[in-house]
Amino acid sequence: MKVAIIVPRIDQLGPVKVIQYLVNSLTKFDGLILKVFYLDKSVDKYMSMSVPLERLDRQNFCFSDYDIIHTNGIRPDLFAFLNRKKIKYHISTIHNFVFEDLAFGYNMFVSWFFGNIWLILWKRADKLVCVSEAMKNYYAKWFPIPKLEVSYNGIEGTDNSFVPDNDVIQAIDSFHSKKLKVLGCAGVLTKRKGIDQILYLMASEKEFALVIIGDGKELHNLIHLSEKLRITERCLFSGFRSNAVSFFRYFDFFIMPSRSEGFGLALIEAVQQKVPVICSDIPVFNELFNNEEVTFFKLNDLKSLAEAFKMAQENGNKKTDLAYVRYLNNYTALSMAKNYSELYKSAQLTQLN
Repeated sequence: MKVAIIVPRIDQLGPVKVIQYLVNSLTKFDGLILKVFYLDKSVDKYMSMSVPLERLDRQNFCFSDYDIIHTNGIRPDLFAFLNRKKIKYHISTIHNFVFEDLAFGYNMFVSWFFGNIWLILWKRADKLVCVSEAMKNYYAKWFPIPKLEVSYNGIEGTDNSFVPDNDVIQAIDSFHSKKLKVLGCAGVLTKRKGIDQILYLMASEKEFALVIIGDGKELHNLIHLSEKLRITERCLFSGFRSNAVSFFRYFDFFIMPSRSEGFGLALIEAVQQKVPVICSDIPVFNELFNNEEVTFFKLNDLKSLAEAFKMAQENGNKKTDLAYVRYLNNYTALSMAKNYSELYKSAQLTQLN
């Protein structure tokens, strides 16, 4: 069975990292021939996939070579939509809550316009893979249940021999030398990530320092807010760093205060590193873990956030082992690959019938 997986680009954004983990694990399954196609020219040298990579030639793509086309992202979905009659079987993985994601990233008009376009593109797919039950319930408003599948994202084991950038480690050591507890977060910096909530808390909670790994539209706003709140000396805005997970083990706590998430890959990575996790009580996070494994706080509620930090200091380390077991049972790359292997086989049987 030959599968073409199409992504917008080869970089370290969450959805593409998921595909990296997926294809590297799918190679362990017999009967699959995989190839990853990408649209943009640049390729991140730190992304390593154990299957062939090729830039997509939109004009000369040989659809008949593949039993399944598996797309990820609006541009790959558009490519499949425009060429649907040439495709034997089309699977699209949905990585976000489309209207929420676009509203936080852009504005309400962009959310409404492109959100509805994306729904139209998905209507012609044979299967839509949601990365959580919460996402499946969300999209059940627009698509029939048999069209929707659920497969949790998974991650590979981390190579802790990777040496992280020393300037960040020195900053963390400096915070620790001042008897500060170091909070860490990572990701693309948008309003959706909710990091402003941590800054407001730090204005009153003086015992914390914050390390933010990532870049994005909100970076300058967050820096400005830290200056306004006079907490800049306790904040490190490191910008984008390759292999961000290599820093997690140096944090006292990992915090994920998101207002919306399709899945939350960094949350799984922090659990894998056995770092105590504090996260917002959005439906996706409540589905992935429970109160015995991570510490929740009510979104946009500073009092609840402060209480969550106190709870995490008291028993956060006790939760890490239980959270790690949940990760091993549900969120490994091999578990994800098994789900997709079965989905691909089911698609092949559908074609034969």
